[in-house]
Amino acid sequence: MKKFLFVTHITPCAKRTALRRSLIDIYFRALDAQTYGNWKVAVLGEEEKTEGRFHYFFLGDLPKEEKFAEVRKIFSKPEMTALTGEADYIIKLDDDDIISPRLLQDLAEFDGDLYYDKYHTFTDVSSGMITQQRRQWIASTCVHKKEHALSAWNGPGASAVGNLLYSDHSQSWHLYYGDKKTVAADPHHPVYLRVLSPTSVSSGASAGEGNRNDIPMNGYRDYLAKFGDWTRADVKDFDAYLPLLARAWNDFSGSPQSPLPPFAKKEGGVRGRIRKWLSGLHKS
Repeated sequence: MKKFLFVTHITPCAKRTALRRSLIDIYFRALDAQTYGNWKVAVLGEEEKTEGRFHYFFLGDLPKEEKFAEVRKIFSKPEMTALTGEADYIIKLDDDDIISPRLLQDLAEFDGDLYYDKYHTFTDVSSGMITQQRRQWIASTCVHKKEHALSAWNGPGASAVGNLLYSDHSQSWHLYYGDKKTVAADPHHPVYLRVLSPTSVSSGASAGEGNRNDIPMNGYRDYLAKFGDWTRADVKDFDAYLPLLARAWNDFSGSPQSPLPPFAKKEGGVRGRIRKWLSGLHKS
């Protein structure tokens, strides 16, 4: 039976919006709901402690290159090498994303080099809608055989950490795994659900923006447009978390989720209605 190690960078407390705090709670719930028992988590953040399966390592809120240097040191610590040493597979998971509760059970006897989502799966927290998009690179959350995740990588997307796990997944992983034994997940049962929100730095928000009125919703419309046409994807395994996401959005925004109309390729028509819809959210 395989052993799995999750690696998560937890958002610093000072940079957590109310919405981010709710998403972190859901992240922990989904991990605890795993139907398979051989897993642990290395949490890199503001604490040094161990709580059950969760092993916390201090990582200061540093600029990117300095942070990579500190991560490299953490991965050389005896406590971390003990975790990686016993793991068969390593999974990097953001603290606002939701792992499939059946993932590890499905992979208990897996012997491939990589298990990944060929169809990337996204949910928008402001609407509750789920979509999928085929991309040419490997999503940031996938299941790496330990030897590959920790192997040295100096090719495209390399980082100061020096290993494959911390290279830029959109530049490097599809190259590295090109001649390896890889298995794509059933699109109906993806590895994880990536949660999109207008408070994330990747969506254009500034870290620490703390309430609904701080959020640049007009910019969020352009961010959402990058993730497909937002037709409903037939995705299983995450139903228990969708009401939690809806409640998190309602608590944060003061309004319920509002379904997105389908995106169109041109600015007129449906795209224009989405622009109007999001502008209305910003004014509400």
